[in-house]
Amino acid sequence: MSKIDNSYLKVRNGDITMCKIRGINKADIEEVSTFISKLNNREESHIGYCGTDQKEVAKYMQEEITDVPYFDSFVGAYENNQLVGVLGFDADLEDKSAEIWGPFINKDKWDIVFSMWEKAISLLPKEIDSLEMFPNLKNTRVCQLARDLSFNKYSDETILVFSRSNSNKLEGNRLEELTPKHHHTMKQLHNEAFPNAYYDGEQIMKRLNENRKVFVITKNEELSGYIYVEAEPEFGEASIKFFAVAPIVRGKGIGRQLLAGSLKWLFTFESMDSITLCVNSTNQNAINLYKKVGFQHQHDLISFTKDVGKK
Repeated sequence: MSKIDNSYLKVRNGDITMCKIRGINKADIEEVSTFISKLNNREESHIGYCGTDQKEVAKYMQEEITDVPYFDSFVGAYENNQLVGVLGFDADLEDKSAEIWGPFINKDKWDIVFSMWEKAISLLPKEIDSLEMFPNLKNTRVCQLARDLSFNKYSDETILVFSRSNSNKLEGNRLEELTPKHHHTMKQLHNEAFPNAYYDGEQIMKRLNENRKVFVITKNEELSGYIYVEAEPEFGEASIKFFAVAPIVRGKGIGRQLLAGSLKWLFTFESMDSITLCVNSTNQNAINLYKKVGFQHQHDLISFTKDVGKK
């Protein structure tokens, strides 16, 4: 892929300003990750799957955005050599989809958004069939951009947070980790509960390590439920990605035990101050369960999708 380098003149209040939109380089990572984290800490420019800590953002871009590296999938907008906007995507070539990062643009520079979009989207591989945007409900500019670009609203999502200060109230016993004996049942339960999730059961299996765990509850050697959690102790970040209870044992407190047990494990990392999770806003039963355990509401997000077809 070739680098984007596009310059154009802007006229604002009689002043002429040179704006340059170009692909970012490896040397730009600190500046770009700082810019993203700064704007993503504000609800009016918040994107759900992008981090709020500069080091975390930089690490994710370098280590997780790999199908199309960040230096081939992100563009920056510069005025007088000052970074004023960032836009990119995290591609999954196997799934033929891409998550849009941003646009992150200084509020008074928003008029460059369509030029940035045109340049960033030209970097998409021909294999990509669908795009996703995940703005905060209060990020009205990106919400409107999604509509202007003919994205369709897929779902409303709620972000909940559990603070370490409430961890002493957690009840329940230590959970057991998933063993190969229950791999098939866990994957089957996950895929049935979350048929269109960003990770299927097999992908979860591939992600497991010392900081990414699947905990389970079993009875009579049968799987009653599972919970998948990820910890990033280096940044004091963690999240509960998925959990599900087998239909035959629902309503018996299994979900609450899974949540409490996984939270206890996550808070064994001293750097953890809080845990977040995302749940469909229409799933009031789950939201009520989370709140009973001690979670509190943090953000409301909207998931937008668009089928871009074959190129």
